[in-house]
Amino acid sequence: MPLTLSFFPEYRTPYEVLLANRYPGSNFALYNVGQVFLDIHQNPAQYLNGTTPLQVNGYSHHCSVTGGNCTSIGDPDSFLWYDELHPSEQTQRTVAKNFMDVINGNSSYATYYSS
Repeated sequence: MPLTLSFFPEYRTPYEVLLANRYPGSNFALYNVGQVFLDIHQNPAQYLNGTTPLQVNGYSHHCSVTGGNCTSIGDPDSFLWYDELHPSEQTQRTVAKNFMDVINGNSSYATYYSS
């Protein structure tokens, strides 16, 4: 099977905008949310602001296997994760704040392209 640009999404936007010139006069931003999560994980004190010890490996909302008997532990703003699947509210605030920086054109988490 030949490799195509669909296998390399980080190259698709620059190709379409800069080489193929498919969207003349347009502006694009690729937001690297994965790097935001990595930064929170590596530097929790910079992003999490709870009153209990900061936690990037655990989560604050625990339920039984059947989805019942749920309890929350610690301060939710001290956690990277709300449950096994969802980011905490504080993490969501960080992602949203950085998204606004992307929209305003001044995010270190974005790569910008203009045709």
